[in-house]
Amino acid sequence: MADMLDFFGRVCYYFKGANALKVFLMKGYIMNKIVINEKHRIAKMSPMLYGIFFEDINYSGDGGLYGELIANRSFEYYDRDGRVDKHKMCWVSDGGTLFEISNGSPLNEAQTHCAVLKGTVRNLGFCREGFSVGENGSFDFRMIAAAAGADVTVRIVGKGETLAEKTVRVSNEDWSEHSFSLAVKSACERAYLEISSSDTVRLAFTSLFPGETYKGRVNGMRKDIAEMIEELHPAFMRFPGGCVVEGRSFENMYCWKDTVGPVEKRRTNWNRWQMEEYSQECRDAADYFQSYGIGFYEYFLFCEDIGAIPVPVVNCGMTCQWHEGLTVGLDKLKKWVDDVIDLVEFANGSVTSKWGAIRAEMGHPEPFGLEYIGIGNEQWGTEYFERYEIFEKTLSEHCPEIKLIVSAGWTDSGEEFDTAMDWMRGNKGRAYAADEHFYKSPEWFMDNVSRYDDYDRSLPKVFIGEYAAHTDMDVPKRRCNWQAALSEAAFLTGVEKNSDHVVMTCYAPLLAREGHQQWQPDLIWFDSSRVYGTPSYYVQKLFSVNSGGSTVHAEADCPEIKISANVSEDGTELILKAVNASDKDIDVEIIPDEKYSVCSVTELAARPEDENSMDAHTKVSPVESVLNIGAAHRLKAYSLNVFKFTR
Repeated sequence: MADMLDFFGRVCYYFKGANALKVFLMKGYIMNKIVINEKHRIAKMSPMLYGIFFEDINYSGDGGLYGELIANRSFEYYDRDGRVDKHKMCWVSDGGTLFEISNGSPLNEAQTHCAVLKGTVRNLGFCREGFSVGENGSFDFRMIAAAAGADVTVRIVGKGETLAEKTVRVSNEDWSEHSFSLAVKSACERAYLEISSSDTVRLAFTSLFPGETYKGRVNGMRKDIAEMIEELHPAFMRFPGGCVVEGRSFENMYCWKDTVGPVEKRRTNWNRWQMEEYSQECRDAADYFQSYGIGFYEYFLFCEDIGAIPVPVVNCGMTCQWHEGLTVGLDKLKKWVDDVIDLVEFANGSVTSKWGAIRAEMGHPEPFGLEYIGIGNEQWGTEYFERYEIFEKTLSEHCPEIKLIVSAGWTDSGEEFDTAMDWMRGNKGRAYAADEHFYKSPEWFMDNVSRYDDYDRSLPKVFIGEYAAHTDMDVPKRRCNWQAALSEAAFLTGVEKNSDHVVMTCYAPLLAREGHQQWQPDLIWFDSSRVYGTPSYYVQKLFSVNSGGSTVHAEADCPEIKISANVSEDGTELILKAVNASDKDIDVEIIPDEKYSVCSVTELAARPEDENSMDAHTKVSPVESVLNIGAAHRLKAYSLNVFKFTR
């Protein structure tokens, strides 16, 4: 039968104009067709369609993407529940050690505490799990210390032995910097940093980085996680949140100016995701802080390194409306608006401007080319829109080149969403795009493939800034499985058909540290030494690397198949994405209206409940093959298939 179908498929391809060959029946077998009409261009695909969204949730910043290995490196963490001495969090000492926290001689206005040490202290690392050491690896240590005269020994220890060690003399009673490399002797999955001194020494700042960071950046990113992100080929990166931008108090609000300049001068902020209400299955997140080691400079630099356009989100004078819902008075909003104007100058200004000079001093004299800014995250209602209007009016005068993104609320429908749409209808031209968020069941995604078919094109473009299929309402029960990912793939075929209006999308959240997540599902999971992508990761990657050009008309005569098709700008490639979400294999004949010489097929198929894990990284992952032109192809049950035809 397979040979007969292959032969008949070839005949259909070369004689596709004959109606008799469009539908056929052989021994009771009905062939389904996918007909592609390249001459019927639907829309030019948005070059920004597939991006990523980074928020410091699930320990994805400090303890995750950020390369730093020391938790509470400047003794600015504090235990909100009083379970350990203030500012000693993540550090331990034995009974014979003098280990006190002092604020008598602060390093600067942002770092006001230091440790007074005589003896030995150990840093427990992020999540109190230490860090991984590879054989013959190296690490870069840095500290700012003061002493009348003290020999300070720094060790990397693990497996009951010293893996690396170096001693330096600190003989300046004023703050002085000391840095050196440590070469380890052997591999260790759980290592720790120890600092010892037989004489009293004050420590204001400590830091330990792997010798190899992503792109070799100083104060850089963890290499394996960053490379997983780079492999998505994101067109843009939305950052730094998310709810982190909003915060839970006025002090906790995210201000980008706190995150630039030398890292030892950046304010430490408690992470709003450390709250007990977000702990799942008894996970303790009391040590979840933001050192701001990844600040706006590092975000811009990371975007540049992965080839993504930066899309920062700024606080609009409101905390999270799901919780305290605090608002900065309209009469006091100018400070927040001015901060955005200064952000544009930091990113794009000349080296002679105030903030452009700071960027240049940090190592990047060339502008970053900022084009987009989101005003607020997931805000809604009158309080939000009256603040957005103030931002928009001022920014349109001072930075007219910046495209502003307005919040459409926290879900796909309902009162808050309708209010947002009503505001947009009455304020056309005041936003480039509307930021829509929805976390829904797989069934919702399947039912909403055509969601954007009838959207009013006179309203702002659509930016789907946060979305994911949730298999359960209860967070710990949600699975990063193939059922969720497949429904997202089906939904994205509908997005591609409307990419003249839906111009940006990004899954959320991006990262999660295994065993310490506040939210799931997530796109990429990691621990201290390993990283893997979920099935949704591979869906995102396949759509991202197989997009571009223009969408074209394509029809499948089988309703279980969801499809989208696009051609490259030069017309040499045709890409078809076909999702079979049914529980049965479906044989199809693909009929393009132009001739091609080669067709590669990338298939992603699994059982709905299948997941990837630390021990099975690629259980659900793509498989590549070649399709004979004109031959029939079997779309497996529960599969995503990407066909790339080449002339």
